Amino acid sequence: MKILEYFKSQKEENHFNLLPDGIFTLEQDGKIVDVNNRVLEMYEMNRFEILGRYFSDFVENGTSILNKVVQDKTSASVRAIMKDEEIRNVFFEITATRNLENSRVYVVARNITRKQAEQKTINERYALAQKIVDEKNDFLLESSGSILSSLVSISGFSRALLDGIGGALSEKQTKYLNIINSNSKDLSYDLEKLFALFRLESKRVEYNNKGFDLISLIKSIDRVYRKDFQDKKVIFSLDYSSLSERDCFLDGEVIEYILRCVMDIFLRFSNLGKCSLNIGHPPVDFLKQKDFLANDSLDSTKYVLFEAKITDLVFSQEELDNIFDSYYKSATKRPIGLKATLNLLKLYITDFRGDIWVYSKQNFGTMFTFVLPLK
Repeated sequence: MKILEYFKSQKEENHFNLLPDGIFTLEQDGKIVDVNNRVLEMYEMNRFEILGRYFSDFVENGTSILNKVVQDKTSASVRAIMKDEEIRNVFFEITATRNLENSRVYVVARNITRKQAEQKTINERYALAQKIVDEKNDFLLESSGSILSSLVSISGFSRALLDGIGGALSEKQTKYLNIINSNSKDLSYDLEKLFALFRLESKRVEYNNKGFDLISLIKSIDRVYRKDFQDKKVIFSLDYSSLSERDCFLDGEVIEYILRCVMDIFLRFSNLGKCSLNIGHPPVDFLKQKDFLANDSLDSTKYVLFEAKITDLVFSQEELDNIFDSYYKSATKRPIGLKATLNLLKLYITDFRGDIWVYSKQNFGTMFTFVLPLK
C-alpha cells in the first residue's frame, strides 16, 4: 500500500496520533480538551488524567508562556511538570497557534531534555576550557619578561663577541656566533608577538584613544625603517600623499604597533624584492562593498585605507583560508611570529571597528589591505 493511500484510509483521529510530537488542543482559557498519544507517552499518564485540566498543570508558567508564544509566533523552551515530582529536569520546546473560528489553541510540544543536557555539558566544558586558557595566558604573561630578557642577553653577548670584545675569532667561531645571534633575534621576535597575542586574548589590553597626527606618525616610522631596507637591499616605497586627514582619535601607540608589524613582515620576508605601503582614504564604493557605515553616512575621509604589498611572500589557498587562525596546523611551515603577527593585526583592527583582507598569488606576492576609522 502506498503511503498516501495509507493515510487516506485512516480516520482523522488516527492521524492525530501518528504525529511524532505531542499535541495539546486547548480552550481559550488553557483547559485541555484533547491530546494525542505522544503526550500520554511523554507524561506517562492516561487520557482521563489529563483531559479537563489546564495547560499550566503540565508546564511551568504554561499560560503566560503560551500567550507570548501565540502572540509573537515564536517558540519557547519550558519545563514540564511531571506526575513523579522526583523527575524535574524534563524540558519541552513548544510552538502554538490560535484558531479563532473554533476558539481553540493548538500546542506542539517536543521533548528536548537530551538537547538541554548536551548543551549544559557543552557549556560546562567551554567554561573549563576558558578557565584553562585564562590560567595559561596569565602564567605565560607573568613569565614573558624573564624569557625575553634571557634572549636579549644571548643576542647582546653574541653581538658583543662578534664585535671583538673577547678578542679575535676564528672563521668557524664567527659563523656559529652569527647563527646564534640571528636565531636568538628571530626567537625573541616570535615570542614577543606570541606574548602580545596572549595579552589580547586575555583581554588585558586597555586602549587610550587620544588625538594624534597620523601623518607625523607615518613619517617617524619611515625614518626608523628606511635604513634597514637599504641595508637589506630591499626596494621600499611609501606613499601617503592622498591622505587629507591628519587627526586620528584611536590609540596612537597601537596604530604605531600595527604599522611596525607590517614593516617587520616586510623586512623579515623580503630578499631583494619589493615592498610598498600606500595610505589614503578608501573610495566610497569600497566602503559600500565592504559594508562600512560611519554616523549613518558613508564618508571616505572618516576612514584610512592601508595597502601593504610584499612580492617575496606568497600564501597557499589553504593558508589564506586559515590565515587569521594562529593555532591552525598548516602543512606549510611558517614562523610562529608570522601567524601571531597576522592575528594581532586582525584583533587590533577589528577592536577599532576596522577590517583586514589578505590577497596572495604567485608572481604577484601578497597584499594586506586594511581599513580603520579615524575615530
